[in-house]
Amino acid sequence: MKILAVLPLTFMLAACGEKEVNLLQLCEQNPQFCSDLWDDSHCKDERRTVIFSRVAEFKLPSDANKYQLLMDFERYHKCMELAAGIEHIKLKEKTTERVKNLLVAQKEIKRLSAETLNSDHPGLTFYHWSREHSNVHLTKFLRAAKAGELKTPDLMFAYGQYLIDRDTDQAIETILKALSLYKAGQKIDVDMYTSLTTLYFKKQDFAASYHWALVSKNAGVQRIEFQRILQDLAPQVDKEKLETLAEQTALSLAEGNFKPPVY
Repeated sequence: MKILAVLPLTFMLAACGEKEVNLLQLCEQNPQFCSDLWDDSHCKDERRTVIFSRVAEFKLPSDANKYQLLMDFERYHKCMELAAGIEHIKLKEKTTERVKNLLVAQKEIKRLSAETLNSDHPGLTFYHWSREHSNVHLTKFLRAAKAGELKTPDLMFAYGQYLIDRDTDQAIETILKALSLYKAGQKIDVDMYTSLTTLYFKKQDFAASYHWALVSKNAGVQRIEFQRILQDLAPQVDKEKLETLAEQTALSLAEGNFKPPVY
């Protein structure tokens, strides 16, 4: 019965492509995807994303779909972990429901992790290496990187993260390549901006560090030590030019035609 309920709806979703509009109908027709995740005022976007990824993984339990669902549950878990710590004076049941959501996410992360332990999918091999320090998975991931199999921004960024403590220049080059893989309208992982800010600062390329700090700020990142960068920025550096360049970079990223800037 569950399959019969899902198929017409997912066909409708593919035809319409309007996730926000169809979420309520999906949950009404297929409560198994939604009912264990209480609809809280917090983490609504993360919950929505998890639900649609659940549908995709149910329809096709491929490694790629399991990887996507695993990443979405991790983001939901992180968000709900923060929300669960918020004390409600009048509505104590909200705290309880948030803890339940947190436990559901933990259970699903554990399930997906176990099911993908032997996968060769680059994202999953990086996941198991980074979470479990498995050299077997690291070998698989690096083999995929060498073979040019990292085709998405998140996988290329994962490789960049691996390189950060090993080769600063190559890490920068890899993260810039990851940014170039984004298409117009895609949500960009702002950790790429902050990583570049830090890496350029480490290289003492303070103009480039300032540029990416500005891009980070424009993207809503608040944890930026501008004063530390500015105190090392050479007096002859044209800050106004860097600010204009940062705006141009943000625009090119939004339009999906990013190319590494010349500072």
